[in-house]
Amino acid sequence: MEGAPEVRGPRDLRCSDKDRERVAEALREAAGEGRLTLSELEERLEATFKARTYGDLQPITKDLPQGPYPLPDVTHGQVQRPAGYDRAPIPRPTGGPPAVRTERITTILGEEKRDGRWEVPARLEVVCFLGSVRLDFTEAIVRAREIVVQIGVVLGSVTLVVPEGIDVRIEPGANVLGERKHRLTGPVTPGGPIYHVRGFVVLGDVTVRPPKNRRPLFGGS
Repeated sequence: MEGAPEVRGPRDLRCSDKDRERVAEALREAAGEGRLTLSELEERLEATFKARTYGDLQPITKDLPQGPYPLPDVTHGQVQRPAGYDRAPIPRPTGGPPAVRTERITTILGEEKRDGRWEVPARLEVVCFLGSVRLDFTEAIVRAREIVVQIGVVLGSVTLVVPEGIDVRIEPGANVLGERKHRLTGPVTPGGPIYHVRGFVVLGDVTVRPPKNRRPLFGGS
């Protein structure tokens, strides 16, 4: 067909939505094990869902235990999968849901910061009175699929620094002469964690913003 792209091997074949979702699941699992930070997870998920060919997908997981995503065996019409892509579902324990890990941050006439490589609990309770709290999730390790940030701000400020592409939802709550600012402008990257920001603000502010300096997108063949 005139104008059709040249296919020189399996790397040039188009990947499917199922292929992209398998890579995304491997990335989410790696993040849950502490192998990837939130920033790295977001970058690689973005590269995954932009991938068009098997060659695009291969490098995304090459430094993880699953290894590079396998190329299809065009001779037999099958995909050869190394250990890690065919693993059986992990059995879930019985006896009710596990306890949600919670961390509480309280500041009164002071300042609290979380940054660098820190582990984010499934629920963060932040109380800020006449002070400031800054939570930088850029290099954080996020194991939960959904994170709840419960806030209570009185004459203070809470700032969440989150990579573009992460789904952060500021939910309705009591707001008395306060301000809620959501400054993430890019589209949400599929497959990433979801942040729910809840609570009340009295004569204070809550801000969600991206990092000032973003690293280049992970990728490359």
